[in-house]
Amino acid sequence: MFKIFTRILELSKERSSRIKLSYLFSFLARICTSLSIGAILYVLVKIMTPNEFGQLKTNDIWISLLIILSGLIGEYIFKYLVFLFGSLSGFETVADERIHIGNHLKRLPMGAFSDKNIGDISGVVTSDLAMIENYSAKILDQVLNGFLSILVAFLFMLIINWRLACAVALITVIALIFLNRNQDIGKRVSIRKQEAQGELIKAALEYVQGMSVVKSYNLAGEKAKRMDEAINLARDNSLDLEKKILPSISHFDYVLDIGIGVLIFLACYLVLGTSLTLPILFMLIIYVFKMFLPARALIVAATVTRILDASLDRYQAVKDLKPIVDKKQTVKINAYNIEFDKVSFAYENEVVIKNLSFYIPEKSMTALVGQSGCGKTTITSLIARFWDVQKGSVKVGNVDVKEMSVDQLMSSISMVFQKVYLFNDTVINNIRIGKPDATEKEVVEAAKKARCHDFILSMDNGYNTKIGEGGNTLSGGEKQRISIARAILKNAPIILLDEATASIDPENEKYIQDAIMELVKDKTLVVIAHRLSTIKSADQIIVLDEGQLVEQGTHEELLNNEGVYNSFWMRRTKASGWKIEA
Repeated sequence: MFKIFTRILELSKERSSRIKLSYLFSFLARICTSLSIGAILYVLVKIMTPNEFGQLKTNDIWISLLIILSGLIGEYIFKYLVFLFGSLSGFETVADERIHIGNHLKRLPMGAFSDKNIGDISGVVTSDLAMIENYSAKILDQVLNGFLSILVAFLFMLIINWRLACAVALITVIALIFLNRNQDIGKRVSIRKQEAQGELIKAALEYVQGMSVVKSYNLAGEKAKRMDEAINLARDNSLDLEKKILPSISHFDYVLDIGIGVLIFLACYLVLGTSLTLPILFMLIIYVFKMFLPARALIVAATVTRILDASLDRYQAVKDLKPIVDKKQTVKINAYNIEFDKVSFAYENEVVIKNLSFYIPEKSMTALVGQSGCGKTTITSLIARFWDVQKGSVKVGNVDVKEMSVDQLMSSISMVFQKVYLFNDTVINNIRIGKPDATEKEVVEAAKKARCHDFILSMDNGYNTKIGEGGNTLSGGEKQRISIARAILKNAPIILLDEATASIDPENEKYIQDAIMELVKDKTLVVIAHRLSTIKSADQIIVLDEGQLVEQGTHEELLNNEGVYNSFWMRRTKASGWKIEA
């Protein structure tokens, strides 16, 4: 159980000394709590044994009241210091860890966000860190208080009578046996509980994100089945945890209840045998009930520590995901050409790019063409270093992307893809993502170039209108134009474009084409082509098949080759002329 103390201290880093102080203050608060018992004993001794200790006087009452008041004030002060040094340090630590894990996630390869991991990652940044934040200081204080109360009770009984001290020691040993059993059960079941929670989060994300498909195809029953299964699994694991730890909790409570009875019985027996005085008996009757209150909380706290332990395990597993190695060095780049040199890449065991080499000159337009799954999107991801290649090298400005800092690389690239994501924030802040320190004038200028200024002004609050999670208050074309405004504002020398008009209505298509023309002026442009008609003017077209380069050249050159591109072009030309006849 005490391993959790070490883990929390390691997590706290420079704040660990403050948390250690909170443990000391917790002990002192416990001592202050016991002062009232001492004051009561003092009064009882004076009342019941006046011949030995003198008559109870007014001064004695004032002394007792002073002791009790000192104990209450001391307890209040030390508990406040426990909160100040312990709880606040815990909140600050978790706040820092949230920032740390956010920065860590930015550096991970995209494979870390697979369906397998997304539930665990979401669980870590939400429920697990919240669990650590809300319970670590409180529960650790309860655990510490529980053991300190037993220690203080043992020392107190040892001063009064060694037989009572032995009884406390025996009760403690028996109770700890059930406490240890509770820990073993909790450790096993808590891991399953956290895994089930991860599955539930993953299923919920999939269900909510795919709601439009579920509704349009009337799949509510079928797709809700996985959601129901995840909910039932989480419920079953929570119930299993309660069922399996309940017997040990009950046995722990029974031991304490029997222990109280044994201590009172033994104290009465010692009074009859003149080994104890009556005032001490009265004091013990009061004390044993107060003594075991923190000890009773120990069993529940110990159960929660197991869940905390599992949360820390899952958090550590996310922290241990290997990020892309960032050399954090800024290198001098004189041009923004792109080169693939014998690049091979695979997602786990699926080979996607095979010994691929090509060169993209600076300030030129290169189109990537090929059937679905041929590696077009993977190429743009490798340029942006969302993944690292297994063989060969990807170069920007004649420098291997692994040799420059991730920040330098990303500052050189703007990406505009079909699937646009906007944040639940104002329009101006969504555009400013391209350049956080941009003035309002710069944002408006970028919006005008992206052909979205007019529709933004028509909104209720103009540029200060909140657009909802994912930009759900806007049409697809409006979202696309805002994303292009963001890229224009960034003004990066390299543009990676997954043809933005592929699924846009004709009315928006013209606006977006005009916006793209503003975006790509004097830039190195890489286009993933879906409509071949849009890339006729490309400086070069790279044709891919199963991750390999099969053709390369201009539109006219590839048509004359009568190869794969010519076949694509003829099929698309034929398809564009189809019509329904009466």
